[in-house]
Amino acid sequence: MSRSRPIRTDTLVGDILREYPVLREKIAELFGPDCISCKSNQQETVTYTAWHKGLDPEAVVRTLNDALKGK
Repeated sequence: MSRSRPIRTDTLVGDILREYPVLREKIAELFGPDCISCKSNQQETVTYTAWHKGLDPEAVVRTLNDALKGK
């Protein structure tokens, strides 16, 4: 993952949850609380999950990266 933008549209949701536990609440807010415990998050990218939830993947990535930076 890139340092300036550690989360990308092709990042797996499960990887985000594992590598950045501080984002669990933000993931639940964006994708729903069930996403945290769903086993599919190990195979689904941010793009897939965002589209599935009717969200713009680029906007989701910006939101998650901003949350990592404390914005």
